[in-house]
Amino acid sequence: MTFVSKAALAAMLGLGATLVVAPPADAQKRKKEEAAPAGPQVSEAFRTAILAADAAVKAKDFATADTQLAAAQAAMTAGNQDEAYFLAQIKVQAAQGKNDRPALAAAIDELLASPKLKTEERGGLYFNRGILALDAKQGDAAKQFFQRAQQAGYNDPDLDLRLAQIEIQGGNIDAGIQNMDKVIAAKKAAGQPVPSQWYDYMVSQLYKAKRSADAGQWARRQLTEYPTQANWRKVLILFRDRADNNGATLGNQARVDVLRLMRDTKSLADQNDYREYAQVTQDIGLPYETVTVIDEGRAQGKIPASATVFNGIKTTAQTQIKADGSVAALETRAKAGANGRAAAAAGNVYLANGNNAKAIELYQLALQKGGVDADEVNTRIGIAQARSGNAADAKASFAKVTSGPRGEIATFWTLFVDQPRIVASTPVVGNN
Repeated sequence: MTFVSKAALAAMLGLGATLVVAPPADAQKRKKEEAAPAGPQVSEAFRTAILAADAAVKAKDFATADTQLAAAQAAMTAGNQDEAYFLAQIKVQAAQGKNDRPALAAAIDELLASPKLKTEERGGLYFNRGILALDAKQGDAAKQFFQRAQQAGYNDPDLDLRLAQIEIQGGNIDAGIQNMDKVIAAKKAAGQPVPSQWYDYMVSQLYKAKRSADAGQWARRQLTEYPTQANWRKVLILFRDRADNNGATLGNQARVDVLRLMRDTKSLADQNDYREYAQVTQDIGLPYETVTVIDEGRAQGKIPASATVFNGIKTTAQTQIKADGSVAALETRAKAGANGRAAAAAGNVYLANGNNAKAIELYQLALQKGGVDADEVNTRIGIAQARSGNAADAKASFAKVTSGPRGEIATFWTLFVDQPRIVASTPVVGNN
């Protein structure tokens, strides 16, 4: 997170090159009939101390700067607004040079209190003061400073970004979303890319607030603009983990369709991902897919030869395949079955083997016979259609799945159909 810009503050708070020293008493008497000088009025003692403090700050001699600032404050004339203004300026520069954020906040407050401060400088100062308050976890105060910056005409996308963060962290999710939408619209209108980290923030915060539908929408927005392997993996794992932690475990039947999407987006990162995939398919009776996934992981170098645990998993799966008999026998049983469960099982085998046309045929038979989870089967029909290159039918199948975690899974698959280009700019790294 970027905080106070030194360059911005230096530009706003630069001390004037000259200070007009108040003339001695006798001179004042001789000129009492003349108009008062237009420039700022400071005493000689104040002038000497404040210029010494300014020089010390520029030399990064902050011990001397503190001493001279104390001397300048002691020399101030009560009610002299010019002296108070110059003192606050140098205090800001000194605090910034020392990276003393509490002192910087106090100095900015002094400067904002000065009637000598130019109107056009107030907005930027309020904005920086808001950042300091936000850094100190003073959300309400930060919001007030940012709002004052807006009222003062400060116009910067970062202002709406900060307000969005405050609203979201304060539980005002809808207001936060509106502010973030405004920031993003301004970025795009200016022809600038929207930082991927902004989407990261929104997705994580919305899942944290248990606004999973909104989180999914923001995740899809990110993937539309940044369809990288790393982003696909991150978004899908975050969805999976949040679904598990929201009181209703995702379940292996839904989990495997998330893993299938990770596989198709090439976002399975390492042997840990492949082990989860292999274990899930084994646990729900998909031995053909277990073998396929293990062989693929080894061929791609994601499963090292030293990972002998996969040998046992594959052996168990192969034993199950032999016990189940041929795929043709599974299809025969499916067609003779009283309900669609055997047909759905045969469809899973064909899906694992890459025979998408047969998978679609058997899944549709399962729906006709009934007794199956229609959302689950429609999701898998859509997967087979997507893998066949039939985007329109795939999207139509996914559109039939609208509720719960499966509804979100279907929207992710729909996005993949719409955005099949996966960018592999950097290696995908696992988090286990």
